[in-house]
Amino acid sequence: MSSPCKQPHGHSHQHGHSHHGGQHGGPREDQEALNPPVLEDYSNWDIVKATQHGLLDRCRELVEADYDVRQPDGENVTLLHWAAINNRLELVKYFISKGAVVDQLGGTLNSTPLHWAVRQGHLQAVILLIKYGADPSLIDGEGYNSVHLAVLFQHLPIIAYLIAKGLNIDSSDMNGMTPLMLSAQKVIGMEPTSFLLKMNPSVNLADKVHRNTALHWAVSSGNVNAVDLLLEAGASMDITNEKGETPLDLARQTRNRLILHILTGEASARASRNSRTLKALQKYEMLFVGLICLSLLGGVGYILNMKTDSWLLKGTLFALVTIGSQFFTRRFVGHNTQKHLPPIFFISSVFWMFMTWFICFLPDLAQATVQIPFVISMFLLLYYFYKTWRTDPGYIKSTEEEKRQTIITLAEAGCLDARLFCTSCLEKKPLRSMHCHSCNSCVAKYDQHCIWTGHCIGAGNHHYFVLFLCAMMFVGHWMIYASSIFWVSQCSTSIRKDGVWGFLSEIVTCSPWVLYIFLLVSSLTVWATLMFLMQIYQIAFLGLTTQERFSFQMQNRFSKHKVSMRRSPFNHGCIQNLADFFQCQCFGMIKVTPVDWTKQFHSIFHPSKMRNPQHV
Repeated sequence: MSSPCKQPHGHSHQHGHSHHGGQHGGPREDQEALNPPVLEDYSNWDIVKATQHGLLDRCRELVEADYDVRQPDGENVTLLHWAAINNRLELVKYFISKGAVVDQLGGTLNSTPLHWAVRQGHLQAVILLIKYGADPSLIDGEGYNSVHLAVLFQHLPIIAYLIAKGLNIDSSDMNGMTPLMLSAQKVIGMEPTSFLLKMNPSVNLADKVHRNTALHWAVSSGNVNAVDLLLEAGASMDITNEKGETPLDLARQTRNRLILHILTGEASARASRNSRTLKALQKYEMLFVGLICLSLLGGVGYILNMKTDSWLLKGTLFALVTIGSQFFTRRFVGHNTQKHLPPIFFISSVFWMFMTWFICFLPDLAQATVQIPFVISMFLLLYYFYKTWRTDPGYIKSTEEEKRQTIITLAEAGCLDARLFCTSCLEKKPLRSMHCHSCNSCVAKYDQHCIWTGHCIGAGNHHYFVLFLCAMMFVGHWMIYASSIFWVSQCSTSIRKDGVWGFLSEIVTCSPWVLYIFLLVSSLTVWATLMFLMQIYQIAFLGLTTQERFSFQMQNRFSKHKVSMRRSPFNHGCIQNLADFFQCQCFGMIKVTPVDWTKQFHSIFHPSKMRNPQHV
């Protein structure tokens, strides 16, 4: 008889590996088991074949005829093994109720039924066996416990469930290797290494035999993705194995140029970060970078405005500024600060816009009807930028214990999938939420990640973002108007007199700085105007976020049945949509009910039930 524990020698790491059996026994995959031969007489099947196909009545008939469910076959394989490998949950319950040994070892790999349920990725069978007392820490014939097998076969939901149930993330196999080491050595790719790192393993543990850390194993196996992830997680590059080799030494031996380049660059970066000068700068890094960016923008304008006809000199200075900024960014600006460079650039641009207005435009626009609206618009721009930047957009937060309980609850309900569970945050995903990879967090009612604010736009700060766009639009149009007045009054040219080309040549010569600021303002104004119009359309007429609108468009592109975005379950009409979004009751004329989108959960999206979000 074939055994469910017969595997090719040396571990097969193929996802969902299974053997097929016929008259003499052998596990069948679920797809085949759902379609048994209709002409065959089931009453003649033996209990092994009936178990493989999930025929509960036939198995009951044979057990009641005094068949001992604990009786193994010639290779020490029990009926519970067959039921577990084929995900026959009712039979698992029945056999255990009749005395089957939950942790019976058997087969070529000397595995328990739980080991085989894990290999096949049958999460519900795993949950059921653990419920009946199966021990996930038991070692099989290859020296692996259940979480090691889940890692090798890349079953992330099972990994999450086993760890949530209390199995140590740093549990070792027969050779003292942790799941993280095993993943770094034998599974090429991002997962499950990335998933394991989110569960706070000890990245610098060494195995018992070779004294290698996970980083050693990733380097020796050429696993570039794992090397990147481990370095990002803070893995030490100084630990030596039993031969006295560091990961960098191993990289030189394997001659993997990419890994050698990554490790060499990381070693240099860490050495730089450890210098006393840089440690002192890190404390005020954001302020320092802001001053440099401010000076850089001003320097570019100053070079353009230099009273010289030598474009060679200006070009040389531009090249030096570019090279210097690149060197400074790579050498002194940390990864976290680099993510904030666009907001720093934006604030620096606003500063020079403000200075240009009062130095260049004020003499020609001294009347209060121009100055007061501009100052108010600038104040509102800075205020709403700050509120967008500082307000929590709706990050989904929970404690480690709450995350564990969430995993257990969803797994046992059969809902531990991407619809309801974020494998990056290990969180239950609320309705309309999405994981932002830039912020590394799930955001309630996610709209987008805005580079100019450096933060996500979600339920908490979306209205501030729209008002920020509106203020930017007004400031930009005032600056464009002021630029045109400046050119008319200060430059001795006009389009009627000199034509378009002559006019452009004259304004370049007249004040390169004003043209420089004009181009900077125009680009930001075009972005803000288009973004504002798109946001108002989505909010008022669709009741959707940017992410949801894109999702609708993608679904319609690949679906035969087109769905109008106006039929969104969140669309309550133009007036009500705007009132709900801005929480404006219009002196009590409109009823507005606040919705905490961080607490709105659902199991399956039913549009008919979603017309009122309070009923979600």
